[in-house]
Amino acid sequence: MTVVYSLRKKENTEEVHIFLADKTDTGCVSRLKSICRKMAKAETSDQVKTCLKEGEARTESARLGRQVCGTCVSHLYATY
Repeated sequence: MTVVYSLRKKENTEEVHIFLADKTDTGCVSRLKSICRKMAKAETSDQVKTCLKEGEARTESARLGRQVCGTCVSHLYATY
């Protein structure tokens, strides 16, 4: 499986969090917690975008702007 990213919108709000996702033969499956660990997949109403590579997740987060969790976005730029 290949690890990719999904952007998911919190139920009843405009807040978007980034989830790691596993690419499968039939699509992508988001993991249970967002990257920042502050939102569970069960709290989301829909996926904004899914199956994004890291660079694509950065671009989409920038396009959406302030509605994306800053902590989640910072993990896309972390150096290890």
